[in-house]
Amino acid sequence: MFDDNFKNALKIMSLALTVLLFSLSQARANDIQTVEYTCNEGIPLIVEYINTNTTSIAVISHDSSPRITLDNVPSGSGAKYSNGDWVLQVKGKTALVGTQGQTDDECKEVAQNARGEGYNAGITYPRKAKSWGGIMRSGPGTKYDKLGSIKQGEWVTLLEPTTVQSNSFPWFKIQFQGRTGYQWGGIICSVGEQVPGTFNKCKAD
Repeated sequence: MFDDNFKNALKIMSLALTVLLFSLSQARANDIQTVEYTCNEGIPLIVEYINTNTTSIAVISHDSSPRITLDNVPSGSGAKYSNGDWVLQVKGKTALVGTQGQTDDECKEVAQNARGEGYNAGITYPRKAKSWGGIMRSGPGTKYDKLGSIKQGEWVTLLEPTTVQSNSFPWFKIQFQGRTGYQWGGIICSVGEQVPGTFNKCKAD
């Protein structure tokens, strides 16, 4: 008799745990919103906004840093999150982020059609393009090391667009003279079909 009661209790506990885990997974799926931003100098900011019935937090990765959890704190306008050091203030499609209470880095939300998947739509990579000159860097942004210089009119191979933007143009991962690096789409022209994210089509030689 005791064994039967014990088995029934285990079954009930197992069922309750299954229901609880399912509910949590559904709540997680419904209450998490991931937003990408581009900050000063093309620095990326990824924010996961997580809302439950009792709490609201933001998990951020700024400039590819480890993920940092910030709690929602009172704010007069928009939304504000902080952990006592890092601060994130959001209003509309603009986010201000910084440390030591200073929100000194301004970030703009990356539009849906400006993300990598938007630039990939209908475009196959790799593909040939031309550069209007400039610097090839080790990462997608001016803060990364210089790998070399590209002269105006030289051929490059576009490997893929990135989600990092500067002045409304994305950075592309490219190949040039056997080396792989990154160059800003605002100084790249498309050869043949217009590649979204490049400045324009190249003029005929």
